[in-house]
Amino acid sequence: MLKKTFAAVATLGLSISIFGGSAYAQTQSYTQSKLESAQYEKELKEYNAKEEVQLASNIQDSSLKEIKAEKKELMDQVENLSDDEFNRFLYNIAKDNSDTIKEKQKKLDLLDVEFRQEEKRPISTMAITNPTKIWIGVYDGKRGGQDFYHIGVAWQNKEVEKNPATLDVVSIEWDPKYGKFYTASSTGDGITTKRDGSNRDKGIYLFNVNDSKKKFDSYATVQVTRKKAGWLEYGAKYTHTYSTKSKSTTGQAGINFNKGGSSGGYSYSVTKTTNISSWPRYDENAVNIKPF
Repeated sequence: MLKKTFAAVATLGLSISIFGGSAYAQTQSYTQSKLESAQYEKELKEYNAKEEVQLASNIQDSSLKEIKAEKKELMDQVENLSDDEFNRFLYNIAKDNSDTIKEKQKKLDLLDVEFRQEEKRPISTMAITNPTKIWIGVYDGKRGGQDFYHIGVAWQNKEVEKNPATLDVVSIEWDPKYGKFYTASSTGDGITTKRDGSNRDKGIYLFNVNDSKKKFDSYATVQVTRKKAGWLEYGAKYTHTYSTKSKSTTGQAGINFNKGGSSGGYSYSVTKTTNISSWPRYDENAVNIKPF
């Protein structure tokens, strides 16, 4: 009888150990999720507190009449932004904004800012399957009194890539006959980094994109000065890479530069790699550069 009782107790103890371990793992996962959520909320709060982000939000929330009433103050705020801050300001105007493109242009015209944007184009990915979860678009802006144009590409994903491979690649491309490279800017938060500017005189600059991160600044920018009057065509090519196996891979994707890009300069392609697939998406626009 004692042996049977002991066996029963031992079995019960084993069951408690198994389920206790499972509960511990679930608790750990829940705790980690809460910590990540709290960190995200903290970073979001800090991001939304940036002057240029608040300025873009204020313009979006204001009517034309209200902007006219505060025109002097708002113009001073735009003028006092650094180039990097102005890049982030333009990105926040271009991304999730309830205004139509024409409404954005009318508001920014009042503040002596030229602005053009193409409609957002949805992207469908292997792991991010819902096209509404990610989009790409190009835009440009220029402040009064400045000689260079800010050409930007923005993308926004509301999911993190589940099968990340090598870093994604995004280019900004322009017609070098009309625009001369001035400088390039990445977001500096680890999601977008400068990759290759060796062919900037041929109208292309490359950036790496870490799509395994969900951050706020999903954009890249180049600034170009005018060479001559006419239509400066520009565009951006985003190449998404993903792993065809369950195991993720890392590192940079191999690239080749190609002549005859759609904007009049160079473009690029990603080289094939075992167990890694990719697809490109392209968007383009143009700005009419006025004579000197």
